[in-house]
Amino acid sequence: MIYDDEGDIDYEAWYNLNKNYLPKEFIKLTEDKYDSLFFMFRVYRKVMKQLPSAIHELMLQQYPVFKTEKRPMVIEYINTIAETTGHTLLFQLYNLVQGQKEGVNIREKYPKFEEWVDFYGRPHKPDTIDENTRPQYRWLNDEEWITYRDHENERMLEFFNWEEKRKFEFIDLVQTIIFKYYEELYELNADEWIIYAVNIRDEYENFLCACEDVELFIDCGFPEVEIKLTDAEFLQNYSELSYEIKRNASALRNRRIAGEMI
Repeated sequence: MIYDDEGDIDYEAWYNLNKNYLPKEFIKLTEDKYDSLFFMFRVYRKVMKQLPSAIHELMLQQYPVFKTEKRPMVIEYINTIAETTGHTLLFQLYNLVQGQKEGVNIREKYPKFEEWVDFYGRPHKPDTIDENTRPQYRWLNDEEWITYRDHENERMLEFFNWEEKRKFEFIDLVQTIIFKYYEELYELNADEWIIYAVNIRDEYENFLCACEDVELFIDCGFPEVEIKLTDAEFLQNYSELSYEIKRNASALRNRRIAGEMI
């Protein structure tokens, strides 16, 4: 069968069925570029067929304010985030897999590799206020200090857990779909897994920044046309907003962190 279980053309089956009828130039190209063609047909196309709708659903879950948006330009911008998420990551992973086949030494290729091992290879921990911080709060007596310290540590832990949960939801969704079609990733070695972690974390940071900018855009009531501003222009316009608008946007964010679906 030249169709797979999902109804898409099975590139390998199609090629084997038709190779005797194909131009010699095409045959040579496919032989020389088989890995690239396999990736585009069997991995990239498959993943990007499923990922955008899944990302869009996650966005509405993590940023419920997006559901309230009715302005066409803003909706288009939100949809673009969903449609482009994962694109760069897939090609980074393709290059990682190809590098493995070519015998690339990860530690030689990436001068910051040891730093990345420390940052990406170990579990993150929440920030805390400990006794080393005590001298900065000399105006508090010991009882007040303990109360303040415990309250701040509880608040920071809550925010850390909130952030980590959202990051896990994104990474779990993305890699579940990617690994379904890109089985060669299972062959990565220990050093290559660090680069994988760097790449998928960068993808999440891009997604996070884009979504948080839109959330802030909506909360601050920016005019629809300003959704097309550059980052620098957006930050400039944000800096010119009144204190009341900024405070309200901050309050909305804090309420969402606390669990309100607003």
